Order: sequence, then C-alpha cells, then structure tokens
Amino acid sequence: MPVEYWEEDSAILECQLAPAVGVEQIPAYTVWPIQHMGQEFLQAVPYNETLQREWEDLSDFPFNQSAPDSGEPFEFTVMSYNILAQVLLERNMELYMHCQPEFLTWEYRIQNIVQEIQHWEPDVLCLQEVQQNHFQEHLEPTLSMMGYECLYKKRTGNKPDGCATCFKRAKFSLMHASPVEYSRPGMELLNRDNVGLVALLRPHEGAEGRPVRTPVCIGNTHLLYNPRRGDIKLAQLAMLLAEIDRMAASERQDGIHCPVILCGDFNSAPDSPLYKLIRNSTLNYHGLLAWKVSGQEDCSFQLYHRKLMAPLWPSSLGITDSCQFLSMRERKKADKRRYGREFLLQFQYSQPACERPRDLAVIEGVTDAKPAWVAEFMLNLKKEKKNEYMFSFRSATTIWHPLNLTSVYTHFLPEKGRPEITSLSSSFGITVDYIFYSAEPVGSGDGGGRRLFCDGALKLLGRLALLSEDDLCAVNRLPNHYYSSDHLCLLARFALDA
Repeated sequence: MPVEYWEEDSAILECQLAPAVGVEQIPAYTVWPIQHMGQEFLQAVPYNETLQREWEDLSDFPFNQSAPDSGEPFEFTVMSYNILAQVLLERNMELYMHCQPEFLTWEYRIQNIVQEIQHWEPDVLCLQEVQQNHFQEHLEPTLSMMGYECLYKKRTGNKPDGCATCFKRAKFSLMHASPVEYSRPGMELLNRDNVGLVALLRPHEGAEGRPVRTPVCIGNTHLLYNPRRGDIKLAQLAMLLAEIDRMAASERQDGIHCPVILCGDFNSAPDSPLYKLIRNSTLNYHGLLAWKVSGQEDCSFQLYHRKLMAPLWPSSLGITDSCQFLSMRERKKADKRRYGREFLLQFQYSQPACERPRDLAVIEGVTDAKPAWVAEFMLNLKKEKKNEYMFSFRSATTIWHPLNLTSVYTHFLPEKGRPEITSLSSSFGITVDYIFYSAEPVGSGDGGGRRLFCDGALKLLGRLALLSEDDLCAVNRLPNHYYSSDHLCLLARFALDA
C-alpha cells in the first residue's frame, strides 16, 4: 500500500521506511538468528530462565467488556522498550559498574533483546535509543525476518541513536508516517536533538464483509533527559501532541480522533507536572520551577532556579496552547461555521426552541407540556458546554490538549507496597517509560486532580507486570545477565471494537 508522508508543516520531516521483505507464514517461537553477526559470542540466557514477570489479565473487568453488537474485537499487543544505545552505554560506563563487562557488549545484549521481543511477539513495537548502525545492520534485518515492517527516525545533529516503530505486516498496514524533530534553529527553548515518530496504522480485516475498522495512531518518543530543563520537555511534548492530534483526526471529516497509543521514555516521574499534562489534559505552568516539571531529581539545593513564564514557546512555532497546530485550529473553526447537521442540532434544545408558541393549539399529551427529560438534557448540556469551555479560550498560563489519555500501568504494586520501576542502573529506580492510550473520562477525580477514565473503543485487556526496586536489586540492577538494557520493556494487550 502506498504510504503518504506529511509535508504540511515544518515539524514533519523525512523518515526511513525499511524495505518490505516477503515473509511466509512464520511458525510460533521460531528462533531467529541475529543478522550479520558473523562469529560466535557469549550466549545470552534463554528467556524462559530469566526473572519472571507476571502477565496481568484485565479482560474480565466490567469496563473492558465489548458491546454485544460491536462485532468481533481486533486484539493486538504493543511493546515500548528503551534498549540502551551501545554508544551511550560506553560513554556513561560509571552508571554500569555493577555489571560484568562481558554482559555489556552489544554482541551479548542484542541476543537478549531479540529473544525478549521474540518471546512476547508484540504486534506493534516502539523502541527508543536505537543506534543507527545497529538498526541498519542487525535489528531491522532480524525484525523484518520476524514479520515486522520498520520505521526509523535518527536524532538530529550528530547523535547516534533514535526511535524505531515496527509493526507486524500480517496485522497492520501503514497509512501515514510523520517523524517529528524537536530541534528548531533560532529557538533557545528548542535546541535539543530529541525526536518523535507518529504512525497511523490500519488493522487488517480477517474476513470479508466486516466493517472497516478505525485506524490506530501510534506515537513513539524519547524526550530530553536533563532534569533541570522541564520547559524544554513540555515544548517537545506539545510538538508531539500536535502531530498526534493532526494525524488522529485526519481520517474523519468531523475531526473526531481515532484511538491513540502513546509510548516512550518521557524522562518524567508519575504524577509529575508533565505526566499530569498527558493524563489530565491540562497544566497551569506559570511560575513552576523547571526542575519540578519532570520530578526526576530534587534540584532544590541549586542556587539558581529557572521558572516557567508565559508564553512557554514562541508563537512562531505555529502551535497553540491546546497543543494543536494553528492550521488545525483554524480549520476546525471554519468547519463549525458550516450549517451541517451537528451545527444545527446544538440549537435543538436552546431556550427559544423549547418555548411554547402562544398561538399553539393545546393537544393533551402532545403540546400541553414539555417532556420531563428535556430539563435533564438541558442540565447535562450546560455541563458539557462548561467542559468544552476549557478548550475554547486561549490562556497565557495554561497548556492543554484535546486527547483523552490514561496510563496502562498504575505505577504502584499494592501486594508489595512498592512503586513500579521501569529503569534502574547504579543509582536509584524510577518510572520514566509509559504506554498511554485513548479512554473515556468519567469524572474530574479527587482533590489531587487525577481524572478518572473507563475504556472506550480501545480496551485494555492485559499488561506485563513491572517490578519493584527490590526485585531488580536482587538480580544486580539493570542491565544484568538477564535483562540487557537499563530499562524494562512495557507490554500491553488491547482490543479495538469494530
């Protein structure tokens, strides 16, 4: 299928689409050799002998049940994995002094990484810190043999790594691909080389006559690490959300978003301001200390503290406070001015429409009373308008986004009384990797401001459990003999209603 590359905005740049390779039906649990590894190396530990991570089945939850008439759901799995670029490992060896040197070689690590991917066989694979030469020489050929089509976007400048998004050709076809570079010449706030990658995937139909399924928008990114520059991270995130907003609404005339899955290493802790922006859709940032945005480290001991001031990014970026491209906002405003069905329906229960004309004949049960449900409808309509108002004005101190996203993970292990950990090297454990997905908000949450969600068209069926810091310390932290990155992979199974 031809692939369209978006060139409408300067944020959209060329990416590499790996050439498709003809693949016959692949038997389960095939052991794939690492491509272009011409000699024998220290053998990695077979995956089934590693520290076990439990699979949490969430399919029986009441809010995960499909509607009776929704048809057979389309199930698929998504993995997000920061695999630790070898160049970055070798530049920061002080972080990995706990690990035996033979377990830090790329020849050893890639075997573990590929075995882990092979074991779980995700339908969509979002990788970060993918070294370009290793992707081209080893990972892409191996993943292609496993049935994946791969997209890759290298970081800008002279950075050696980037992000890769891969998907099973038997499950999806690629509709659009949009790499996003966060570096903008002449903008001090956007002078870093991080990147994002957004792809719109169309699920394959299993049988003729099925309704065409909505596509799924997959976002993949690795935000800036620097704990002191939360302002840069927020601007990078806004650019990524703007591209997701544009692509997720591209297939519908009414501008409604298709389901979104956002993966990556956000270099931000749970319940940090950046995390809250993603999950709660809004953040009042004015006066916020930049180091507090990500919640990675306590930098209160520093003499100078950078404060976030409005506006956070220059208007020349072309992105509004709603994390949307200005062109998209103007198009939506123009669409609302058309006298379409949705435009006219908003006046259906307005005050003039609900008033009884003076000369209207009284017919019992027909024109003598206003239906009781109209009053309730008007009350709910006012509540909806109040919620929409938050997204209708431009604030100098608040940024928000129109996507409803929640996290696959809860970030806490109740049976252990410990937080979940996604990354642990020689220092301390922290969660910085996430899989967010589209859901339906059901309330504003408690006083802490966390919104509540239930599953919508995209349902969370299960996830691969994370581990605590104690669990990882018991196997000599990360990386180690078993896990060959300083991050754990995240894995979730979803169902998409027809």
